[in-house]
Amino acid sequence: MGFTVEELLKIEEVKNLSVICGQDGLKNEIKGVTIIEAPDIAKFINGGELLLTGLFAFKTCSVDEYKDFLRELGKKEISGLALKRGRTVKEADVKIELLKEFARDNHIPLIEVPFELSFQVIIGLVMEHLFSDEVTQLKYYKTTHDNFSALTLSNGFNENKIRDILGLLDKMICNPVSLYDQYMSCYETTAGEKNQRLKIAADATKYDPGILTNYIYLKQEDEHNRYIVEINLNVGLRMYLVVTEMMSTFSLMDCIALENAIIALQYEFSRIFAVSELEKKFQNDLLHNILSGNIESIEELKKSSSLLDVNIDGYYRVVVFGVTNEKSSRKDTINEKMHHIDLLEETVAHKLPKSKVYRDLDKIVVVMEVNSDSSQIEYREELKDILKQIQAFMTVQNKYLKVKAGVGRIVQGILQLPKTYKEANDAFLFVDIAGDIVGESAVQMMLFSDLGIFKLLCQLDDPEMLREYVPETLGKLYDYKKPQRDDLIMTLKTYLDKNQNLSKTAKSLYVHYKTAAYRIEKIEKITGIDFNNANEVLAVRIGLIVHRMIENYEKKVI
Repeated sequence: MGFTVEELLKIEEVKNLSVICGQDGLKNEIKGVTIIEAPDIAKFINGGELLLTGLFAFKTCSVDEYKDFLRELGKKEISGLALKRGRTVKEADVKIELLKEFARDNHIPLIEVPFELSFQVIIGLVMEHLFSDEVTQLKYYKTTHDNFSALTLSNGFNENKIRDILGLLDKMICNPVSLYDQYMSCYETTAGEKNQRLKIAADATKYDPGILTNYIYLKQEDEHNRYIVEINLNVGLRMYLVVTEMMSTFSLMDCIALENAIIALQYEFSRIFAVSELEKKFQNDLLHNILSGNIESIEELKKSSSLLDVNIDGYYRVVVFGVTNEKSSRKDTINEKMHHIDLLEETVAHKLPKSKVYRDLDKIVVVMEVNSDSSQIEYREELKDILKQIQAFMTVQNKYLKVKAGVGRIVQGILQLPKTYKEANDAFLFVDIAGDIVGESAVQMMLFSDLGIFKLLCQLDDPEMLREYVPETLGKLYDYKKPQRDDLIMTLKTYLDKNQNLSKTAKSLYVHYKTAAYRIEKIEKITGIDFNNANEVLAVRIGLIVHRMIENYEKKVI
């Protein structure tokens, strides 16, 4: 007879274990040990194992589903069951009574495990009696692999598989585990609140896990030692898996469990990504139809709003985002531009998780549900803060990327979204010349409501029609073919911005007063502009902005 359940109970390290029922099975031989943390784990059981459970795998399943699992388990001839109570489990009392009945009927000892005793201690003791160190490690690898595989491959009862994977790892290594995204924000944790951020200290040192691995382990000494593993997921994301050494000393066996957890995370994120891409395409198609006004009936509108999970009569505003490379010495390739848009889309979705995000070629369109009672000032400040955060995220990736945004007005009901979408696109066209309109420099955001008279010009998309709004006098300056033309145009714009004050114009342009005066005289000679005629000056100011619009249209800069 090999190592039995009765012999396990006599070991000093687990003297607090007690038998609930099934005493007639204490002589059962233990041939292996595993944890039940997924309903499908029965598929991986060979027979003779001691099974450890906190009923976590069955926390939300129905009693009938639980009975189905026990029927499958009854075919495996296991040696014993170890139960740890204390977790929140739906209908726990009923399920424990069924487990007792199962143990008695199958002559299997059901053992009570104190909540503070780690399952890993029991696993270690069983394997120590059954195998050599090398075989123990291999067996433990298989045990953890089987559990994580069963968890990820199951059609289980729990919706958040990432949380379940971390929960299983937590129980295996008896230490809290957290997962952080590439922005160092907490994605999921077993340690409580998720509002914490990861900071990798400069003095964090490499840690040898004692096993072959494809990952780099770091050890960081904080209040508690933290073990950080960077994971490059198959879907192109970077994550950080962090173990905080609070309850138990981090060991080689913990690293084995952690490696299997990473495999499970890789699989689950691949699944999530595939589903997300399908949902994104579906959402894009729905949003495209709504924003383009391609909704043919109220019934179709109601169905689309239901599928998008938006309030059909809510208040909305559309924001159009774009990105440019301000310091590129050459024109970006299509692949580079698409990469920048990919990055922008990911960042916008991360910062605005409650909004609907739609990709329109080289722009990112965001449908934001808003509070209709908010003032324009409040909303403007909120948007500025959002844009600032998005720009900060983009700058981390590439300091030369500049984010721009056009903002439509608030509308009620998703049937009106095409209106605010067009306004956002129109405002986006003016971002590059927004400083000329609102009197500010380095503007990255333009609200349609700030366009004033230029809202009328948004109705025109033909450069030839726009040229009608450029005065003949100003046209002569743009037709001036000599090298000084650009300097003269800049001087004219600055002169008008400074209310025709030559001293301020010279100071702003960093030129001598006489140089500025000479240029203005030159402009008067070329164009014939009468700077004493207020109406003509206004027409020239408008013409300067309209000419910028024409340049944007002709270059197809959006």
